[in-house]
Amino acid sequence: MSAVLAAALLHAVWNSLVKSAGDKFMTSARVCLWCGVIALVVAALTPTPAFAAMPFVVASAIIHVLYFVLVGRLYRTADLSVVYPLMRGFAPLIATAVAAFWLAERPAPMALVGVLALVAGVLTMGANGLAQGRIDAATVRYALLNAAVIAIYSVIDGQGGRLAGPGMSYAVGYNAWADALTALLYAPLLAVWRGRGVWREFTAEPARAAAGGLAAFTGYALVVWAMTQAEIGAVAALRECSVVFAALIGVFALGEPFKRVRGAATLLILAGVAALKFA
Repeated sequence: MSAVLAAALLHAVWNSLVKSAGDKFMTSARVCLWCGVIALVVAALTPTPAFAAMPFVVASAIIHVLYFVLVGRLYRTADLSVVYPLMRGFAPLIATAVAAFWLAERPAPMALVGVLALVAGVLTMGANGLAQGRIDAATVRYALLNAAVIAIYSVIDGQGGRLAGPGMSYAVGYNAWADALTALLYAPLLAVWRGRGVWREFTAEPARAAAGGLAAFTGYALVVWAMTQAEIGAVAALRECSVVFAALIGVFALGEPFKRVRGAATLLILAGVAALKFA
């Protein structure tokens, strides 16, 4: 549990770096590319994933490209503390349903209660921002699309990490291969969209981008490993504690409001964490 909570904090941190940047799309792209650079180093230092995991590496990379594109789009017009919980809220439910159907992985009753409480808290936080007009309808649609993307890559990587080999080193190695391939697929697309000057843009704000890439890689490597040790749906739900960290970062670092409804939503999320702890 502590590993997933650490991953949740790291995820909120790199998302806040994107939200606070001027060019949010390019900042998201830099995080992806720096994550890939870090992944290449880690891939050279960890065991090569088993051949059975390689189709999952490819599938994960493709869908993660879409994820990073959507993240850059989402933060253009909405608060971090609003769009982030909407984007993350539906993902655990979808991941739990897909894992149950595809992997016959059915959570225990208490774990399901925890998942539902977490999702309710996350969506309450996002809906409160929607009611206050801090997000538009188009952004809501993109957020829901990215929720489906998150759920799909969670199930792919949970199973891929399990097939990669025994132990944490293989799970981390699997994540390194997937993240490196994500960057390799994303780089040509950026060149097409932004032109040859994209490489100068990549080297801009190196400290911010490298910090974001390191947070993204480390956080998700912990999640992939956790999904080899526990049910995918439960890990996906617990990871969404990141919305509490994102809300606090949004309030204290980005000057976004924090109403009583969001406080109540936070309590729901904490109740879900407790249920998962004792499941």
